[in-house]
Amino acid sequence: MSIDLDVLNELKEIMGDDFEELITIFISDGQTQIESLKLSIQAANLEDIKRIAHTLKGSSANLGLNDLSDSCKVLEYTLKEGSLENADKLLENIITHYNAAKKTLDENI
Repeated sequence: MSIDLDVLNELKEIMGDDFEELITIFISDGQTQIESLKLSIQAANLEDIKRIAHTLKGSSANLGLNDLSDSCKVLEYTLKEGSLENADKLLENIITHYNAAKKTLDENI
């Protein structure tokens, strides 16, 4: 699993007491975004899938959650080609990395 703990620790140092709130918001928003991704994939809504994947990619990258960010990037770029062919498999990968990231974040707050 690729999580840059240096990024997390630096962010923790910079944010101080607000770090825990940031992580809590990320975890909550991440779960909401994953649920939205599921619904958008079921509805074959390419624009919403790309938008959500892009948002989750950026927020996870900011926290050093490289595997999650990379998984979102793969989904985003696959959909730019207009194909939903592997979207379910890519979503499973995102969920796996989100759960791993959530566990690491829970341990670091």
